[in-house]
Amino acid sequence: MGSVSFSEELKKVAAGIWNRIYSQPFLLEMREGTLPLDKFRFYIGQDYVYLVDFARCLGLAAAKAEDMETMGFLAELLKASTTVEMEMLEELSRRLGMAPSDLRKTPRAPTNVAYTRHLLYVAYSGSVGEIMASMLPCMWSYQEIGKWMKGSPGLDSSPFYMEWADTYVSQEYIDLVRWYKDLTDRSASAAGSRERELMLRHFVLSSRYEYLFWEMAYKKEEWPV
Repeated sequence: MGSVSFSEELKKVAAGIWNRIYSQPFLLEMREGTLPLDKFRFYIGQDYVYLVDFARCLGLAAAKAEDMETMGFLAELLKASTTVEMEMLEELSRRLGMAPSDLRKTPRAPTNVAYTRHLLYVAYSGSVGEIMASMLPCMWSYQEIGKWMKGSPGLDSSPFYMEWADTYVSQEYIDLVRWYKDLTDRSASAAGSRERELMLRHFVLSSRYEYLFWEMAYKKEEWPV
């Protein structure tokens, strides 16, 4: 039996957080096909502006890469991240009566600001390995959520939610997640104990923000003042 990869070790440490994600009302109701569309519209806008900063983090990681191979690899991830998910969100927004131009102007909810500032802080101050570890929970947890949702009768009766879930179980997305995991693992293998500890901390904090992001979407979170 082969040894467990570093990315799998990260996931194991954050397992309690990830398990709680499945209990979020937003995802439970989406899976059952009962989630109100106004909550889904709110989520689409928040996720879209989140992905803009997610893409910026990949650009910063590419600038920090020490070899051309990794730089090119990150450039491919940047291109894929701005097409696989963002184009899907734009198409869904059109069908839900939301103009893509308005989507791009979505005011960020408090949790969205906190999460993206965490990612950008790591991207500006950390190594490529730290950046990948901080971004991995977003990519990987969505793949797991997509698998968990597929096959639900409620989801099958809800075209918008089924199309959303289909994105995250597609081979294109599965390959994308594998690239993130591979680069995280390669970075960890070349890192010292201090950097690996930071990668773990970033991964766990991002996992916590993933949980809060779904809570934010369900509550349609706004600034209290």
